[in-house]
Order: sequence, then structure tokens, then C-alpha cells
Amino acid sequence: MPSENRGPVVRATLTDVARAAGVSRQTASRVARGGENVNARTAARVRRVIKALGYRPDPIARALSTGRGHSVGLLTHQLTDRQMGLGAISIMIGVEQAAAELGLGVSVATFASFDRATVQAGIDRLARAGCDGVIFMAPWLSAAKTLRALDTTLPLVATSEVPEYDGPAVHADAAQAAGDVVDHLLSLGHATVHHVAGPLNWISSQRRLVGWQDALRRAGAEVPEPLAGDWTAGSGYGAGRQLAEDPSVTAVFAANDEMALGVVHALTESGRRVPEDVSVAGYDDAPGSDHFLPPLTTVRVEDAEYGRQVVAQLMLQVNGEPAAQSTILPHELIIRASTARIPRRTPRRESARQRSR
Repeated sequence: MPSENRGPVVRATLTDVARAAGVSRQTASRVARGGENVNARTAARVRRVIKALGYRPDPIARALSTGRGHSVGLLTHQLTDRQMGLGAISIMIGVEQAAAELGLGVSVATFASFDRATVQAGIDRLARAGCDGVIFMAPWLSAAKTLRALDTTLPLVATSEVPEYDGPAVHADAAQAAGDVVDHLLSLGHATVHHVAGPLNWISSQRRLVGWQDALRRAGAEVPEPLAGDWTAGSGYGAGRQLAEDPSVTAVFAANDEMALGVVHALTESGRRVPEDVSVAGYDDAPGSDHFLPPLTTVRVEDAEYGRQVVAQLMLQVNGEPAAQSTILPHELIIRASTARIPRRTPRRESARQRSR
């Protein structure tokens, strides 16, 4: 659902419970696990606080309590890849934050290519480093074939909606989120929405492209030819230069915020005002997108929640519990000043000479 710019949702922690109940964290933990060896009156007080705060025991904490889960592996493409995009970096930050909050170490292994042998070597390296499981950042369409061919007993969780891979995987519904952007722009009176896509060998690009197309078709709107980008602002700028030459363009959805920034730059440079002449929306709610000129309408998936869910699904497996095949993360459409209702075009008044003809 659309929303104004809001801060992240804060979850009650065991430390919060202990502080509110006036007990140690260890006592709060014992009560949360069943109340063994805790005074009955104290246990009752802690349980009341647990209920009042809405605290829920964490599968990660259960894994830690077994003496396992002290290190997780993160297998990802090379960090120097200029096409990596801020979205992928945000996932990594979310994973590292979630792990750090629970005292988990994170070992990172990177790969330059996505063939089975290279990825297998990365997983083997993480296993030798003592990792109890692997978080697999698999952004490309070829991921399914590679994942199916891996030989490992380590628990795995993917961070993408990998086609033909039955999980576990944690991801947003990118197609639905893209559709929400298109629906928003159409609701403002735009006849159609142009699209600047990310690299077409990326899963997220394909899902956002599909969501854009489907939303336009549902509305009976024209589906323009998408323009190809590479996640960078420079590629968005190049696409924006092309779009600026077409006076019929009034709305643009870029597959990430960096490309949207490039689109806004090109349109403004060409004398097309945003949003008075052209509305522009992005995806990812990248840091600083609220300080674009104008501030950018975009899609937000909370990085902290992304990381938490990825780590939680991995640790469920480490602890011998079943993980969800697919965990869908919530998203928000953040409406800012870069999108606006299309101005009503007032017909030119005829001159007296024209009326007399």
C-alpha cells in the first residue's frame, strides 16, 4: 500500500522484555523458553510483559542456544561489479546487521562467474571456515541450474526469487511492487508508463519488467518498448535522453533509483520538468532518494527485515527445523514529489479569423 516516508518497524527484543519486567536478560530468556527454574511470580510478570510488548521468540536465538549457529556464510558476486546496484548492497548490509545483533559472524566468499565449479568452490571454502549455513545471493537467471547442481550438506537460503528453484528463498514480490508503481502512475492520469529496465539477465530486472507489463495490460494501456539499463545512473541518463525526445512521454518507471536519478537528470537537462511534464519513479528507496530534486517516488523493502528473515530461515535449518520454501517480504510504495497528476492540457483558443472561416 502507498505510504508516506516512515521509519522502520521496531520489533520488541528480549532485552526490551527484561528491562520492562525488571529482570536479567537470562531470566527473560528462561521464561520465553518455558519458565524453567524461575520463581512463579517473576515468571508471571515476565509473561505479562512478553504479551504486552508482542515479543516473539526468535528461531535464530533457539539455534544459538543449542551451541550452533555462530557463523554464517554469504556467497555473492564480486563486490567490485559496477552493475551490482545498491539493492544488492542493501541486502548484504541487512544480513550483516541481523547477524551482528545476534553475535553471529559472517564469512563472505565472492565469485566472478556463476558456473557450478566456481560456486561449489566458494561453498566448500565457507564450509572449511566453519560456517553452519550459507546465504546465497543469486541474482542471475542462470541461478536455478547452478543451485540444483551443487553438492553440499550445508543449509542454504537464496535471496532472490529464483525460477525453477524450490527454495528456501527470501525475497520481495518484485512483480507486484512494480505493478503498484504503474497503478499509481496510471491513477494520476498518465495514458501509459515507459520503463527503463535493469540488466535482462538479472532475476529482479525480469520480475519488475513483468510486473510493469502486466499492470499496463490489465489497464488496457499501451505497452511501450522498454529501454535497457545496467543499474547505473549513467545508463538511466542515456535512456532519459531518448525519452526526452518523445513529447508523448509523461511517465517513467526505472527499475532502480540510480537509473531513475539519471532519467531525471536527462529530462531536466532537455527542458522537460519533473514532475510537471514527466513523472518519474524508481525502486529500492536507496539512501538519499528522498533528497533527489525532486524527492523520488520509489518502492521500499526494509533492509533490516530482509536480513533478519534471511538469517532466520537459515538458522531454522541449522537448528534442524523446516524452513519456508518461500518467504515473501512486504513492500511499500513511497510516494514523493517526483510523480504528479498529469496536467490537463487546455485546448488552444481559436482566433477571430479562424472562427470566421
